[in-house]
Amino acid sequence: MVRRVVVGLVALAVAGLALLAPTQNSQADELAGPTAAQLKARAGGCETQLSNGNYAHDSGGSRTVAVCRSGDAVHWTADFDVDCDGQRTTQCNENTDPSFQPNTSWNQSDGRPLNSAGLPFIVVPLSSTIWNFRTAGIDGATVAAVVYGDKVAYAVVGDQGPTGIIGEGSYKLAQQLGINPNPSSGGVSGAVVTYILFPGVSSVPIENQTDALTKGEAAATAFVNSTQTCASTNLDFTAYPALQAGSTGGAVRAAQCLLGGTPSGTFDAPTTDAVKAFQTRVGLPADGLIGAKTWTALLSAGDQPTIRNGSTGTAVRRLQRSLTAALGRTVIIDSQFGPATETAAKDYQRTRALIVDGVVGPVTWTALQSGK
Repeated sequence: MVRRVVVGLVALAVAGLALLAPTQNSQADELAGPTAAQLKARAGGCETQLSNGNYAHDSGGSRTVAVCRSGDAVHWTADFDVDCDGQRTTQCNENTDPSFQPNTSWNQSDGRPLNSAGLPFIVVPLSSTIWNFRTAGIDGATVAAVVYGDKVAYAVVGDQGPTGIIGEGSYKLAQQLGINPNPSSGGVSGAVVTYILFPGVSSVPIENQTDALTKGEAAATAFVNSTQTCASTNLDFTAYPALQAGSTGGAVRAAQCLLGGTPSGTFDAPTTDAVKAFQTRVGLPADGLIGAKTWTALLSAGDQPTIRNGSTGTAVRRLQRSLTAALGRTVIIDSQFGPATETAAKDYQRTRALIVDGVVGPVTWTALQSGK
């Protein structure tokens, strides 16, 4: 991605030379901040969920997107819908965008709405019972890093959208990320864009792209370099993905913590060795890959208390995680052994030829801890 664009040609009468002058909105041949891979790896987990429930990508869609805090950053991963609201331009107007609105939630320093075609900005959901962005220290002009594929763009919070959906940015931001910016037919679907906001870091004024870029790179670098410990690493996932050498992200950090290592988020050679040693210890093929069986054994490791419907606590949470991995379906992880957990336990027992009573004691724990 380009960081500074040379836009001005100044004639030097004496020397007869031409110099290129940078503008306020300038961008360099290369970002000085972290790479897309580094940012996605650091934001790959959810150290603390801030949202009370999840958002959908689009109206009427499944609610799968949580707003999380990791370190000093707030982040989510969603799709990208193009917001063309604000100043009327050739790219953004009533003819190009049927939903066009000639205003934005925050204005430029001159009082005019933001220019979607000229300013990279993101859209946050209106405050609701799901999440109030202001309680996380976020407001208009808060700086953000947005990641898509191998591209990183720096933007500001510039508009608000519907309360139930998330994943939206300006026409200019779409362009910078290599996403089709057409407000009617553009954008990109799927959980493929990571939005990372830095509370307390603001562009002054909101339209100053140079300030947003400089502050964004510094904040992103601090975020990537921030230390993450196993105490702050999220182990709760709706699915536990297959991992191997070269994998990155929050699931890798979780596995590294379960293996007793340091949560770097990168599946490196020492991680492979640790996986093989663990697999040998529990009687699984020592291939160094983390699939459903290895996840199940890792997540269930520990003592073997007898728990049943009505039980609560960390052992129940450990069971819910391991059943999610073993059954290949989401078991709600809430430390409460209710009917749904009992059903999952019975399903596990039935498919492993165990006594099907929904009571998880030493026999069921032993099966889980061997990766069955």
